[in-house]
Amino acid sequence: MKPHRIVALRWFAVVVLAATIPGAGGDVAAQAAPAGLPQAPDHLIVSSVTASGSDGNVPENAVDGDPSTRWSALTEAPAPPPWLELDLGSAQPVGYLGIAWHQGDRRPSLFDVETSLDGESWTVAVEGGVSSGTTLNFEPVELGVAVAVGLHARFIRYIGHGNTLSGWNSLTEVRAYPAHPGGAVVDDLSALLPAPSPDAVAWTEPGLVGPDGDQFVITDPAAMTGRSIDVLDFGADPAPSTGDDAAALRAAIAAAEPGDEVVLPAGTFDLMTTEAADSSTNIALRSGVHLRGAGAAVTILRSSLTPQTSSGKVLRGYGIRDVVVANLTVSSTYDGPFSTDSRDDDAGGGPAYGIYLAHLGARSSERVLVQGVTVERFQRIGVRIEKSREVVVRDSHFRDATSVGGGGSGYGIAIQGAPGQDRFAYEDDSRHNAVVGNTFDGTHLRHAILLQYFTHNNLVSGNSITGVVLDAIDLHGEDEYLNEIRSNAVTGGQAAGIALGNTGGSATQHDAAGPGNWLHDNVLSGNREGIIVMLGTPDTLIERNVITGSQAAPARAGIELRNAPGTVVRNNVISGNRADGFWGIHLLFDEGDEGHASGVPTDVLLERNVVAGNSGGLRIDAGERVRLIDNTVRGNGEDVRISGDADVVRP
Repeated sequence: MKPHRIVALRWFAVVVLAATIPGAGGDVAAQAAPAGLPQAPDHLIVSSVTASGSDGNVPENAVDGDPSTRWSALTEAPAPPPWLELDLGSAQPVGYLGIAWHQGDRRPSLFDVETSLDGESWTVAVEGGVSSGTTLNFEPVELGVAVAVGLHARFIRYIGHGNTLSGWNSLTEVRAYPAHPGGAVVDDLSALLPAPSPDAVAWTEPGLVGPDGDQFVITDPAAMTGRSIDVLDFGADPAPSTGDDAAALRAAIAAAEPGDEVVLPAGTFDLMTTEAADSSTNIALRSGVHLRGAGAAVTILRSSLTPQTSSGKVLRGYGIRDVVVANLTVSSTYDGPFSTDSRDDDAGGGPAYGIYLAHLGARSSERVLVQGVTVERFQRIGVRIEKSREVVVRDSHFRDATSVGGGGSGYGIAIQGAPGQDRFAYEDDSRHNAVVGNTFDGTHLRHAILLQYFTHNNLVSGNSITGVVLDAIDLHGEDEYLNEIRSNAVTGGQAAGIALGNTGGSATQHDAAGPGNWLHDNVLSGNREGIIVMLGTPDTLIERNVITGSQAAPARAGIELRNAPGTVVRNNVISGNRADGFWGIHLLFDEGDEGHASGVPTDVLLERNVVAGNSGGLRIDAGERVRLIDNTVRGNGEDVRISGDADVVRP
């Protein structure tokens, strides 16, 4: 790393608005700007942003207006230092920059700045720059000329030389300002924090509905109206093991306009390289551009990513809109063993994710369809849907995760919001997604479908799931609420067909799922439990499910309620389960997770259920205010067993 001299950064007061800066060592109280305080001019519009690379925190994060995201890249000698480049779209006067550094209050960052009119010839504007190391807020960076005059530039390049503690370059946000007679006045970063909609109304009904309870219809992605672009025209070779095809696919996507589709004919396309600005991703999807194969059986995308690439993604889209990915297989070159041991955290290989769909800053991904796709040979999640809405995964197939160990491995599809925060009033709220008509070979899947982190009002319907290692459909104990789980067939799972609440958790403590989830018209056969509700999960409605076919261990219950306050169980049919020790409906004390979230079932209603022809019928070991109304329990090895300690009310 070359020596850096300290460049004086001129300081001016900034306007503090009603927000806080996360990570600032405590909340920054909102204050009105004193009269006469200098105001920052409107910053210049960035046409596009690129970078020499990233660790997966992509360059778009540096201009997305979201203080919770960042661009990051590592300086590693003897490689050239990484850079981030802003394109203003045209040459114009630039007076100065405003830069906010990630962990900028803990370490000074080292950098240069260059400018260009044409993107070819560069002029040094700042050499040996050093940030203050004392703030998370924007810092003004002058460009070697009078701020009131500025310099003409179209392109601005930040060149990172790490920081005083490491080689990492991490920028939360970058802004270019026009020439300004009032000096280098910058905005306040806390003013960029997304605000909730003042008109937002919380949801009260489950499924695909609006806050008013009216039906919500997911909007299809905008249809293809333009060209069909053949990836072969950009140099892709459909024969396997003939060199990298990722560059050709990226070029085809770059050449497309919204309304076009990129077509992959039958063949195996080897994805051996990654995006220039995102070394964790083979292919970045673009808004309005569809990606279509000739069929999942014949069009294969085969990624060379391995766990050595952190959070490796075969296909990813951040903040994308109107995209279809259809009729292809997302796979990898992994050829090792497939684990079935949920305790083996060392197993695995291939990319972490098959398809990764997420927000970009406050902008969610929306109107994305994944259809007729097979996803296999991934380590963590086949399709991940994060802080997004109106994403549909339909008629697709999931199999052969390379690990089913703890910490997030082996999920077919995961839908998630923000940990610890219900963002129903924000643009990046996770809701109104659908997982419909898919098939899952669960031999090497920890979970088939998983919902977590305050995601709500999603639909999981018509899926066929067999033989999953743990809970097949898992509401993961992270406050997911008002979701509708209907008409799924789950067979032969080693744990629950449908589970609400979860123990453990490596990133956050799992416990209860959220309130109001609706489980109905599912057929659950031969699982350890058909349905289990636990750890304080409240107000679940379980109705019209058929639970059958449990003939041997580990099967133990049709519907098992532990700490499950307010659960309603009605009109279910539980029959033909002859495994030793099996009970059709079983209420029992919840020991919690090392005592956390323990308790008994309270305010539970069991109404008009048919429990017949099982080893055991209805068993209540514990409970408070448990009501039994018009249930039919007959022809079981033992029909009813109710503990004297249980508080049970019969009409």
